[in-house]
Amino acid sequence: MSVDNLRHRLLVQCPPERADTVAPITNRYHSGLVLTGPKPSTTVRHLQRLHYPGPILCDAARYTGRHSVPASVGLTAAWIAEQHDLGLVALTDSGYLAAGDWMGLDRLLTDASNHPPPLLVTLPLAAGWFIERPRLNQLITTLNEAGLPVAVVPGSCGGQPVTSGLVRLLTATVPVVVLRADVGALGAVCNGAHAGALGITSGLFVPALLGHHRSAVLARIVARTPGLAGLWPCDCPECAGTVPTHLSAGGIYRHSLHTQLALGDRLRHDPATWREQCGRALGVHRAVGEVMPNWPPPTALRSWHDLEPPAIPRQTSGEHARRLP
Repeated sequence: MSVDNLRHRLLVQCPPERADTVAPITNRYHSGLVLTGPKPSTTVRHLQRLHYPGPILCDAARYTGRHSVPASVGLTAAWIAEQHDLGLVALTDSGYLAAGDWMGLDRLLTDASNHPPPLLVTLPLAAGWFIERPRLNQLITTLNEAGLPVAVVPGSCGGQPVTSGLVRLLTATVPVVVLRADVGALGAVCNGAHAGALGITSGLFVPALLGHHRSAVLARIVARTPGLAGLWPCDCPECAGTVPTHLSAGGIYRHSLHTQLALGDRLRHDPATWREQCGRALGVHRAVGEVMPNWPPPTALRSWHDLEPPAIPRQTSGEHARRLP
């Protein structure tokens, strides 16, 4: 497995205990898995015994939770070696990168340069990295000079400055994978990310709204929008043409996987198609807002729709910088 094998894929991020549910679904699409947690090796070997064909990444997630660590602690050689022993692209077990933590960034890149490929340097970036333009430009320059493929975990994809900053970061000459991005992973892959990973939420994904909502909320929308009746039935294997308002918790999860991955395949990593999809969804949101009081504005969706492309040529296949010796 190599970093190039990840190109244009929409992956699914999940804990190891959900792998048996997620793997068969991702196998239907141009997808793969990001197993999240400190001990994924048993699950990886299980999937390999089943001849799972998609790529598998392992996210140690040391940057989140009560026991999170800062980037300055560096990388764990044993973690990287274990991933390589499993035949995987190693996703480094990086700690959190607070905005402007240049010493932490240097530690991660220096440590990673001492390990053989295939490898992705995990960069859990605070929102401040994306919002301040001079800092973002210097970050891009630093990554280009290091020449190492990276996997960024954005602090937030919900606001316009972070969304536009993320897309600008995708102009780096190294491969940039985006992790834990939820529906933003679709936008990232369409706007130049090497790959993106869906951090599936517990909500029901509604394709017409490009977002997750509770089943009871969708039922109220369906009842109050007879003019939009054609938008709500779902043709995924879980729903088989019905409106997905009565699914079990497991059914909701499987439905959300199918619908987002199928949408990712249809978008074909094209930014114009993604923008059009966002525009249509915003129109549906406006129609729903006319009959649903206090309907929340989809801030993240509007951020993607209103995005101005950066005035920098996007990377293309073959333009990625070589790994520095």
